[in-house]
Amino acid sequence: MGNSLSLVASIGVPVGVGSIIGISIAPEIKGWYKTLKKPSWNPPNWLFGPMWTVLYAAMGYAAHRVWQAGGGPLPLALYGIQLGLNFAWSPLFFKLKDLRLASIEITALVGMVAATIYEFSKVDTLSAQLLLPYLAWTSFAAALTINIYQNNPDEGRPAKKAVKEEVAGAKAALQDLQEAMATKARQAGEAAHGGASAATATAANAFLAQGGETQGSGVPEEVAEAAAARTAAARKED
Repeated sequence: MGNSLSLVASIGVPVGVGSIIGISIAPEIKGWYKTLKKPSWNPPNWLFGPMWTVLYAAMGYAAHRVWQAGGGPLPLALYGIQLGLNFAWSPLFFKLKDLRLASIEITALVGMVAATIYEFSKVDTLSAQLLLPYLAWTSFAAALTINIYQNNPDEGRPAKKAVKEEVAGAKAALQDLQEAMATKARQAGEAAHGGASAATATAANAFLAQGGETQGSGVPEEVAEAAAARTAAARKED
């Protein structure tokens, strides 16, 4: 019973996680991936799903055999590392769209798969042989990734492009804010100046209405000056 459960887990983990990742990147495969320049030897999209399912099942079974044979920590540690690199490639390529980093990552994956096969061969020959198709397919995928990166250089650094766009947007927003603040300050100044002028005119009119022609006690100087100016203008008209 325990052996059966470990076998199911060994196969189920890579197949299950791989399937989830495949479902998550399906929109990018149908959309963004079609816009890339690809070589003539690029396989049809429908082939990737079945191929990876078979390869995940084979590597899971191989790892189970090594574990049963008491292979020790090194072979299984290498297997775990390469599996993590395998899972990380799709998000790097399809989600982050960082073709350069994806090319570097999958090259490292090929090396880790080769190292895993070498260590598996010391424990169980069949386990190592089960990983040979995986090594071949991963090597092919690495060549395809590098080719796509070379043919689509503008897609290689999306993070930097995003940062530049964010910085440009922030600068534009800051400039708009400064202009808005300057406009409000100017309008406030004009309103204050107009209010003061109106208040002065009102006070002058009140002063004249009371018959004042000279500065009186408690009358602001500017009000008296305005009143005097208006009186002088009225006399000239007469």
